[in-house]
Amino acid sequence: MNIGRDEFEKSMEELIQKAGTQSVMWEGTMREYMALVAENPEIAQSAPARIYEMVASRGTTEPSGVLKLPHYEDLVSYNFFSAEIFGIEESLHDLVRFFRAGANRTETGKRILILVGPVSSGKSTIASMLRAGLERLQVPVYAVKGCPIHEEPLHLIPRSLRGEFEKLLGAKIEGDLCPVCKWNLENGPGPGDSEEHSSWQDMPVVQVALSERDRVGIGTFQPSDPKNQDISELIGHVDLGKITKYGEAHPLGYKFDGEIEIANRGLIEYIEILKCDIKFHYVLITVAQEQVIKAPGFPQIHIDEVILSHTNQTEFDKFKANRENEALHDRMYPIYVPYNLRIRDEVSIYRKLTERSQFHEKVHIAPHTFETAAMFAVLTRLYPSNLCPELVKKARYYDGQVIMEKEKDPVSVSKIRLEGRRKAEGMSGISPRFVTNAINIALGSALEAAGCINPVDIIRALTHQFEHHIGFTDEERTRYLELLKGEKASALSEYRSEARREVNRAFLFAYEDQAQALFENYMKNAVAFCLKRKTVDPVTQEEQEPDEKLMRSIEEMIGISELAKREFRQGLFVFKSDALDRGEKFSFSTYLPLQDGIEKKLMADLRNMVSLTLADESIREPRKQKRREDALSKLMEKGYCPVCANNLLHFVGEMLRKEG
Repeated sequence: MNIGRDEFEKSMEELIQKAGTQSVMWEGTMREYMALVAENPEIAQSAPARIYEMVASRGTTEPSGVLKLPHYEDLVSYNFFSAEIFGIEESLHDLVRFFRAGANRTETGKRILILVGPVSSGKSTIASMLRAGLERLQVPVYAVKGCPIHEEPLHLIPRSLRGEFEKLLGAKIEGDLCPVCKWNLENGPGPGDSEEHSSWQDMPVVQVALSERDRVGIGTFQPSDPKNQDISELIGHVDLGKITKYGEAHPLGYKFDGEIEIANRGLIEYIEILKCDIKFHYVLITVAQEQVIKAPGFPQIHIDEVILSHTNQTEFDKFKANRENEALHDRMYPIYVPYNLRIRDEVSIYRKLTERSQFHEKVHIAPHTFETAAMFAVLTRLYPSNLCPELVKKARYYDGQVIMEKEKDPVSVSKIRLEGRRKAEGMSGISPRFVTNAINIALGSALEAAGCINPVDIIRALTHQFEHHIGFTDEERTRYLELLKGEKASALSEYRSEARREVNRAFLFAYEDQAQALFENYMKNAVAFCLKRKTVDPVTQEEQEPDEKLMRSIEEMIGISELAKREFRQGLFVFKSDALDRGEKFSFSTYLPLQDGIEKKLMADLRNMVSLTLADESIREPRKQKRREDALSKLMEKGYCPVCANNLLHFVGEMLRKEG
C-alpha cells in the first residue's frame, strides 16, 4: 500500500502516541496487594489454575458432527484452540481435564504433562498457543519486587498467620519465599535498592507481564549434546563473580536463570523430553511432585508452574518399555495427540496455512482441491476394519457423512471409532506437513503458469513429494501411492466420481429444482410405503398405491436390490424423523445415498448429450456451444475460475472417451 508522506507521518504519530498511552504496570506494598486479592482472589491463583482459566474463559461450543464416545460424554470444543487446531477434540478435552485437576490443587495437577503423537500432529502448536495465551492474560499477575523468580507475594505472610489470612483473603497460600526474598526481608534492601521496609507487609509488590521473550513466567528447554549440556540450564548456577563478594551459599551469590526458575508462575515447555539425558529428568520429579528445586549448597526453592513436554510415539514406546524409568513413569501424565481423522478438519488445516501465505490472493484454488488432498491424508491414517472394510467409506463415516450399506444394517460409527482408538488409529500415516509442502509447491508452480490449481495438480504434487521426503519404507511408499492414485478406493478415484457429478450438475438445467421435486416425490411415496398408506394423485385427487416404479428407478441407480428396498426406505424414514426432531433441515442433499440415486436418475437421459459435448472441444454447432458455455457459467457460480472450469470439463471428457 503506497501512501503520501503527510499521511504516513500522521499515521506514525498516532501509533507512537498510542504506544505511549498504554497502561502503566501497578506497583505498591504488600498491604495494598492483599487488598487487591481480597477484591479478586483469582490474581493469586496457581499456575495450573491460571492456565485453566485462560482456556475456559474463552468459552466452549458444542462440537459439530462429532460423535461422543464413552468417557467423553461431556466433550466440548474449546474456543481457545478453535482457530488453530482441528479434529483432535478428545485430546484437547483430556488436556483441559488435566488443567482443571491442577486448578483444584489435586495430585494429578502435579504430574509432568507429556503430549505423545506423530510428527506434525499439533503437539508443538498446543504448546505454542498456551505460551502465547499466558502473554495475553486478562487477570493480572503480581510478584515480590526484585524477586529473581517473580514469586507470589502471599509467600511473605508468615506460616503462623496463613490460616487466618486464607479465610480473610479467600485465597490458598502455598510455598515459601525464595532465598533472595527471604534474605531481603530479614536484612533490608539489597545493594542498589533504595526501597525501605520494616516488616513483611511493607515489602514492595509489582505487577509483572508473563513473557517468553523477557523470560518471565514462560520457559523453554530443548535437549542438545549430553556432553555439553549442563543441569544449570534448568536450575541456574552459582554466580562466581558474586560468590567472592558475598561468600559461599549466600542467596545473592546464585543466579536464578534456569528455565525451571524463570518459568515460575507459568509454564515450561520441555521439547522432545525423551531425547534428553536421564539426569535432567530427575530434577523434574522433585519439581512436579514436591514443587521445589534443590540447588547444590542452597536452600530449597518453591516452584509453581506447569511442566509441559512432548515427544513422538517411537521415543515414548522405548521409554515406556524401560522398567528403570518407573519413577518417571509414575509422575508423568501422557495425553495422546493423533493425526486428525476427519476430512473437513484436515481441509481446515490446509486452508489456514494457505491463507497465511502470500499465495492466498495470487493463486485461485479450485473446488475439491483441498478435499482431495485431505481424503488422501486421512486414508493413510486409517486401519482396515471388519466392521467397515472399505477405507474410503470409513473416512466418510468419520467425516460425519451419511452412508447406507446396500445389503446389511448401517454401520455403527461409534463401534468403528472405538475399534480405531484401540488400534491407535491416527498415530501413523501422512502428516499435514507432507501435504502442505506439496500444496505450496503446486501453488508456486501455478503462480508462474495458469494462476490456478486443481485436484489433479495436487495429486501430481503429492506424487512428486515422495521424492523429497525421508523416512518412508518401500512398503509404505507403495501403499500410500496406491491410496493416492489407485484405480479404486483412492483419492484420485474419489475425485473422478466427484468431477463427474460436478459436470453432470453443471449441464443439467435447473438441477436444484428438478432434484428437489424428484426428492419430494420419492419421499412422499416412501413414507406412504413405510406407514402402509396410500398416496393422493395431485391431478385426479384419487387415492393410489405408492409409486413403486418411481422408487425403484432411483433405488436401482445405487444398487438397492428388491430384497433390500424395505430396509433402505425404513432407514431413510428414521433418519428423516431424527433430523426433524433435532430441528435440522431435510432435503435431497441431506441423505447422501438418496442424493446419489437422484443425481444418477436425472443424468441417465443426459449422458449422451454431455458425452458428445465434452468429447469434441472444437464443436461449432451453436446449440452445443451454448450448452458448454452454460455449463461453464454454472461451474463459475460454484467457485470455479475459467481456467479450472475448462480443466474440469477436459478431465471428465477424457474419462468419458476412455469409457467409450
